[in-house]
Amino acid sequence: MILLLISSSCKKEDTSKAVTAGIYDSSFTYHESSPSLKVILRLDSSKKRYIGVDSLDINLDGKFDLFINHRMPLESINPISYTIDNFPSFWITMRNGLEVATKIEYYSLGHGQLGNVTWVDTLNYKSRIDNIPHWSDPNAGHSMWSAPPTSWWGSYGCWYNLTNSENYLAIRMKIGSRYKYGWIKVNEVSREDMQFISYAIEK
Repeated sequence: MILLLISSSCKKEDTSKAVTAGIYDSSFTYHESSPSLKVILRLDSSKKRYIGVDSLDINLDGKFDLFINHRMPLESINPISYTIDNFPSFWITMRNGLEVATKIEYYSLGHGQLGNVTWVDTLNYKSRIDNIPHWSDPNAGHSMWSAPPTSWWGSYGCWYNLTNSENYLAIRMKIGSRYKYGWIKVNEVSREDMQFISYAIEK
């Protein structure tokens, strides 16, 4: 009698699905804003600035996961009037375990020293999301663009010089032992006119 032994590979098969910016199907929770969400600035005369905030419920569970903040000084065309807590900036703050893809920028401080700042990164349509290496801490906040009153800052952010451009934020949330990946579509008419069009995340 001949005994046949059939061996199988012990290598675990990767069953994860690629997640790409702007693409979704029935396995995603998807929402499109109509009209597109845009932060409305309101005057804060006591601090001589305009300030606005709005929010998104990414997985549509009734809890706001992303807070969008925009600040513009009254004299925004006169940078000499900027202060450490009153300069043009557009930033997001995550909640409920949400993370965003980031880009670290290094800049010279002089004497061979480097500083760094972490920006919210930009993605193009159909960019791969689930293999991005750099993510924010959960429940953190980072600028999309910012122009502080200093001469040694870096580029002012990944979104600072975009005009009439549709780009994406990569997002993820850890549910149990697995990350759920997704994206937010943003139409940047100008740095002062950021329109959040739609978003999706894996169910």
